[in-house]
Amino acid sequence: MKKDFFVIIFFATLLFSACKPDDSIGLSIQPPQDAVKVVVDTFWLASTDFMYDSISAQCNDSLSMLLGEYYSAKYGSTKAELIVQIAPPINFQFPDETIYPTQPDSVAMILSYSQWFGSSAEPLEISVYQLDKATPHRYDFYPATFDVSDFINVNSNLLLGSQITTSIDQSLPDSIKNSQGIGTARYTKYKFDDVWTQSFFDMAKQKYSSADDFINDFKGFYITTTYGQSTMLYLSQIDVMLYYHYTYQKNGRDTIVKSYVPFPANKEVRQLNKISHINTQNLINKRDSVNYIKTGGGIYPKIGLPIGAIRTQMKDSIGNKIRSINSAILSVEATEIDSSKIAMPIPPTMLLLAIDDAKEFFETNGLNALKNNKAAIASYNYTKNEYTFDLAKIVTDMTRSADEPENEADKEAYFQETKQYILVPVDVYYTDSGGISDIKPQKYVGAITIRSGKNGYSPMRLELVYSGF
Repeated sequence: MKKDFFVIIFFATLLFSACKPDDSIGLSIQPPQDAVKVVVDTFWLASTDFMYDSISAQCNDSLSMLLGEYYSAKYGSTKAELIVQIAPPINFQFPDETIYPTQPDSVAMILSYSQWFGSSAEPLEISVYQLDKATPHRYDFYPATFDVSDFINVNSNLLLGSQITTSIDQSLPDSIKNSQGIGTARYTKYKFDDVWTQSFFDMAKQKYSSADDFINDFKGFYITTTYGQSTMLYLSQIDVMLYYHYTYQKNGRDTIVKSYVPFPANKEVRQLNKISHINTQNLINKRDSVNYIKTGGGIYPKIGLPIGAIRTQMKDSIGNKIRSINSAILSVEATEIDSSKIAMPIPPTMLLLAIDDAKEFFETNGLNALKNNKAAIASYNYTKNEYTFDLAKIVTDMTRSADEPENEADKEAYFQETKQYILVPVDVYYTDSGGISDIKPQKYVGAITIRSGKNGYSPMRLELVYSGF
């Protein structure tokens, strides 16, 4: 007991010696109102399903030409069609017909792809038309909802023909079909009739010095599907191949030479994707506990960020102190996850974009919104089943105390403002050093259901940590 008594006395002496007035003078002279104050707040968000239909129709990279239709009972049908220009071989000349009489053999359109979504066995019918009214202008912006009738009179007799196909050749043995995964080159081929082949050959015999000269003579194609709702092809290339032969004398005998001329749909000309979301409008905003997200200019939920309420709460909590946002986390949680083999894929990356900047983003695929702290990017966390956005910079820019208006009428609007954003599935491209070089709206088939701001289990929210000093 005596030993324990001395131990207690020893630690008590240390405690009192460590709390001498000289050591705490810094705290004793600091007024309470000057102490750093840290506040944690949660703000519930308003969200709603929203159809945004003005993404660009331009196909400007590989695997961006969609063709087909896919139906989902939950998200509706997505149908993709194409307006396609083809480029001629510049300054190409056929052999001199006075010496080498040249004849066309056939013309074929080859649609190449290495990726697809949907059924491997369900047939789809691809129909090809020739444009007769107009062709896309080189630099004009076309939304993915453009009207096909601007380019073709679909009621006229301009159907060149149809081809029934499947995403995987069903004539192959099962062992080969099952081994054909993503990355395996596939194609479907359409052969034009002899009359059209001769007409195209007669036109192609001209020597074209530019793609524009050729397009003045041949406007292009309209490619669509007229049967099937189970497959979407992600085309990487479209080529029109003109096969021909000529004959010449060699050692007193006729010798036949066969060759071909490619007319590719490449970057020298334009390809537009018409994307339609059929019946989707009738499916959205039926349940206030969830929101839908669907790729390809489909459903991009609208989220209201309560900037005015945040400003009010910060002012009430820390007064006129210098404000600092320590953390601003928006969690977008997935729910009703479909794990079946036919489920539409979850978009891997999401962009939270101010709706005021949407037009510029979709027309130019620009990075301005991200650089100016008007957008944020989040990747899907497959463990937590959520996208987590860091909005610290966005909230900081919109809650600076120096920006508070002096006019009372303006103050009312300032402290009631709600900033509208949309959630957009995107593809992100990086530089060799890891920086973001480009962001484009995702066109591949994809969808996800998220918890809304009114979800009873876990509503959408912004969790904010801020301080004042």
